Amino acid sequence: MTISPRSTPGDRADRTAPSAGTVPRPRPAMDDTPDLRPGTDGDSPATGWLRPTGRVPAVLSAWGHGVLAEVPTGIAWDVVRVPSELGPDTVRRLRATRAPLGPVLTTPLGTDFVVAPGSADGWAVTGTSVLGRGTLVLLPPPETVEPRRVGSRGWLVAPDGRGTLTRAADLRDAYTEALSAAAAAQESAAVEPA
Repeated sequence: MTISPRSTPGDRADRTAPSAGTVPRPRPAMDDTPDLRPGTDGDSPATGWLRPTGRVPAVLSAWGHGVLAEVPTGIAWDVVRVPSELGPDTVRRLRATRAPLGPVLTTPLGTDFVVAPGSADGWAVTGTSVLGRGTLVLLPPPETVEPRRVGSRGWLVAPDGRGTLTRAADLRDAYTEALSAAAAAQESAAVEPA
């Protein structure tokens, strides 16, 4: 009896046609995923900000396969979503003040700022929203920095490896300034003759 190795989707994507008489060796499904033992990539600073979610193995597996990882909000951090057109200016203003700046994600629905857990409680800022506790956020691999995208998502500011999170009060101030500047520019453009 002849036993054939089991094929996986990764085998089909990575192998070339075998030469006559050879049988391709299957690649274990987790080859793309960093080692999760203590002291290896599973404990790296790049995943430290995700550790409290309990999702690090699943996140690393997804990222190892180049796909989005699902992580819930409200455990390790919260997410404040601002309109896409104001995201870059808000980031610029946060950087200008030297305020801590955590990961910032561009999505089809807006620009998502990762903020300290609980810091956006009571948030009521025009044009923005706070994603509710347990809302699944789809995170691309950290190297997917704009303009690169995975599933219509990319990092405007990638995770820094130190676990830095934006303070909601700093975000509110920077966003409010960006919103005022955009309104002033729009008003100025409307007044100028064409």
